[in-house]
Order: sequence, then C-alpha cells, then structure tokens
Amino acid sequence: MRIISSGLIVLCALVIECQNLAAQGWPQEKGSGYYKLGLNVVRSDMFYESDGQRTSMPTLSNYTVSLYGEQGITDRITGILYLPFLKRITLNRQVGEPSGFVFFEGDEATGIADADVGVRVGLLQTGGTVVTAGLKLGLPLGSDDQEYGLYTGDGEFNQIITAGVGYSFYPVPAYSSAYVGLNNRSNGYSEEFLYGLEIGYTFGERVNVIGRLTGLNSLKNGNPDVTGGMEGSSANNQSYLVYGLEGAWQITGTFGVSVGVSSAFFGRNALSAPAFSLGLFLKI
Repeated sequence: MRIISSGLIVLCALVIECQNLAAQGWPQEKGSGYYKLGLNVVRSDMFYESDGQRTSMPTLSNYTVSLYGEQGITDRITGILYLPFLKRITLNRQVGEPSGFVFFEGDEATGIADADVGVRVGLLQTGGTVVTAGLKLGLPLGSDDQEYGLYTGDGEFNQIITAGVGYSFYPVPAYSSAYVGLNNRSNGYSEEFLYGLEIGYTFGERVNVIGRLTGLNSLKNGNPDVTGGMEGSSANNQSYLVYGLEGAWQITGTFGVSVGVSSAFFGRNALSAPAFSLGLFLKI
C-alpha cells in the first residue's frame, strides 16, 4: 500500500532538465565544450494535486548529483549529455502525536537516474540572432520498481524535439534565448509541450546572472491508468511553470562555480518547494 498518491513528482529533476534545454541559444564551436558537475536538492512536505491544489504530505527529499556536458562536433552541431549518476530519495517516518505510534517507518531509494543524450544544430545565424533545433533521447537507466514509488527513473524511452532562438545584445554583455518543444513519451505516458525563456547578463567579464522561466504542459493523451512514481520525470500528466535565478562566477578562464534556486508559480502532480543547485563548471 502506498502512503502517498503515486502521481507526485519531485520538481527538482525536471528543473534541471529544463534549465539545460533553455540554454540552447548558441551551438558550441568545433572542439570547444562546456562541462558541469552539479548537485541539486529539494525537500518538501507540500505538493500540488492533479487539480493544482496544495496539500500536505510526509516530508520527501531528493538529492541528485549529475554531469552535464556540451561538446562542439562541428561549428553547427553540438553533442549534449545529461547523466544524473547518483540520486537519493528519502521519505520520512510518520509518527502519531501524542501517542507516538509509528504509522510508517520511512523509506529511501538510491541509484542512477534516467539520462539524456542529444544534439543541438545551428540552422541560421544573422547578426546577433541564431536559430537552432534540438533532439534529445531519454535513456531509461533508472529504476521504476520501488515499493512506495520512489523511482529513480520512469522505465520509458522518450524523445524531445525543440526549436530555439537566441539573441546577443553585443556590445552590451547580455543575451536572451527562448525555446519550444515536444516530449514524446512511451509506455502509456502522456506527451508534453515544453517552453522556456532565458535572459543573462555578465558583470565585469566574470560574473554571470541568469534568469529563467520554464514551463511544461501535459497533452493528457496517455493511458489514464499510468500514474508513474513519486519523483522526477517519472510522473504522468504533470504541468508546471517554474521561475529560477542562477549566478555563475568564472574564477579562471576555464573554471567556475554556480549557485541557483528555482520554484514554481503553479504545478500539477508536483512538489511545492524550491529546488537549490550548486555546480562546478569547465569551459574549454
């Protein structure tokens, strides 16, 4: 018997994916690359139901350590990899008050999570504007058989196609980018429409501040009996609109650190809690 509706998700993992999608204004030059080791954390005792209403739940925590990389294959084609190689999910013990009766002993799951591999292609560049297209394949590396729905993966192979546009305000050290996309999911999961906007500004050539707005809407065309697990992209029929802020300090010409926070204006089948991130990145 599950303690909480299996339609819950942890928003954190999706925020990671959407941030990676949003940063698609420009392909990498041939031979250059961007690599990031990231830690993302979310804890919550509130969640959005399928109708968008917030309700309480046992505290759930998600800790994800991941690698994200972009490598310029040609000046127009960039290879992309997102690998969350360590995910730990915990669900707190439930004790009655004042009796002290233990209703639920708590549980946890640890393992690798679902990965993404794909390409971004530069279609057109004129002046400060670039138009791109992208394809990502979701690899079901995680587990989807935990007793209480603490899944590290969803067990399905999905494909994400995107179209993006970016604009540089040079000589002002600022840029903006936007994208739309479609996530085709299998095994009874509904397809999803993705969209996002990113704006960035560089202070003193070393400090970048980035604001993001990312959204997802379920097309609700899957199997209604498929609910998925309690975390990450494993939930079915999820929707949200997320806003986030990230700061990145390039300590040297190639190495830097970043911190970020994201939260949601609204959600469906999603935790109601901010997600925090810390990263170490390398540019070559």
